[in-house]
Amino acid sequence: MKKSTIALAAVALLGSGAAMAASGGTSNPAGVAVGNSNHIMFGGGNSGVALNGAGSYIDLAGGPIKGSNTAIAARGNGTILKATDMGLPLPIDVAQVWKASATQGTSKFVINSVRQITTLSFAPQFGGLVIGQVANASGVPLAVGSGVYFGEWAPRAAGTPPSNSTNLNMGSSDRTVWYVGDNATTNMPTLSNATYNVIGIQGVGTASDNLPTAPKLYGGTLTANYNGSNGTLTGSITNGTSTVNFNPGGVATTFTAASQGKFTHTNGTIEGQFYNNASALAGIYKGGTAASNVAFGGSRSN
Repeated sequence: MKKSTIALAAVALLGSGAAMAASGGTSNPAGVAVGNSNHIMFGGGNSGVALNGAGSYIDLAGGPIKGSNTAIAARGNGTILKATDMGLPLPIDVAQVWKASATQGTSKFVINSVRQITTLSFAPQFGGLVIGQVANASGVPLAVGSGVYFGEWAPRAAGTPPSNSTNLNMGSSDRTVWYVGDNATTNMPTLSNATYNVIGIQGVGTASDNLPTAPKLYGGTLTANYNGSNGTLTGSITNGTSTVNFNPGGVATTFTAASQGKFTHTNGTIEGQFYNNASALAGIYKGGTAASNVAFGGSRSN
């Protein structure tokens, strides 16, 4: 079958909502770049990622998330994602996939993990991909148009990957953390001690207590204040053995009216963005090495 026919079949199956201006960031643009999805087979104009130097962005909700959920619903967690699960009429095993849920305070999250098995010349090179999603109070990921995503990626392991493994190759020196959302807040509302329940993703599949079915997540509460011109974000998230502090040495992470909802720390370790009229946020912590970087996201709790 011609590639164009395959592409049309995939696009018809994916669907998408109204395209928004995706906004986010990454620790390594050569590993993961973020932007509006425009891939011929996995596009939609919504939040997307370009992986491993690719020239086009895959739609997160309509590509790896939808395909993984289809496979898991049919055959269970840890199943093999087949090309047919993505609307491609080909007898190919593409990846192993998992889904997990998480709760931090009153906030809910969903985490999809993908471990690529087969390399397809016309499809994205997913490698090891972990996608955290901010969810609503019922635990359902925010809808396309309001989606907030954060996670990690590593290239596919060399050689012939086994059919069953929890090794997503996150020990790679090319491991990249990233975040992106459909509806970035560029005109910040006034915030007075607004609290956010936040989780962080780091090295899924690298330890027996950090598996795709039950990731070992960072968790904590951040507090934001904004007076119309200047803002601060303070607090911390921890995974029990390591802590990401948003106000190290008493110096807060900050944002201003000119930053259009994007927050940063002066030491360069933290960056992120508010989304959906500041009801959610996501970002990354850059700890100095690929292994120490953390992707985080959360939703407002008050």
